[in-house]
Amino acid sequence: MSNGNLRRRAVSLPPIALDAELDFNHPDLNEGLAYWREKAAGRAMPLLPDIHPEEIPRLLPYLSLFEIHRVAGTVEFFPRLAAPKMEDVFGPIHRKPLHTVLAPEISERWEGAARTMIEMGVPLRGAGEVLHEGKSFIAAELLLAPLSRTGEEIDMIFLLSHFDQPPPSA
Repeated sequence: MSNGNLRRRAVSLPPIALDAELDFNHPDLNEGLAYWREKAAGRAMPLLPDIHPEEIPRLLPYLSLFEIHRVAGTVEFFPRLAAPKMEDVFGPIHRKPLHTVLAPEISERWEGAARTMIEMGVPLRGAGEVLHEGKSFIAAELLLAPLSRTGEEIDMIFLLSHFDQPPPSA
């Protein structure tokens, strides 16, 4: 039988569950939200120059800053700073367009969550299984929050990601 006639089926994954309740299970995400709110200082979102990762050293393993590139009607997500914990799960993504380093279905999940946050314009809690390279045993909880370089539009994402992995079996 020839494989030349077989078509690849598109893989469809469930979206990352999102809510604006911001009822986090992990204290690190609550701490990150408090930092984001402090830096917003009553505005809709902080400006990028307001964010100083060195001010939150305990959160650095979980902190990613994504640039949002809008080109010819498309939106591309580019990790300017990739959290070490995120790279432990997804591999090297720092300074690479997300769609070039993740499988299309994984990239679509992340992009869908980011687009929802952009459309709503508020911080969101994300939760779900990782589903990357068979890692569905890893549960993720996320804080996706808007950032801006100029204050005019959301053009960056403040992302804190916490991954729960079951302990290795003895």
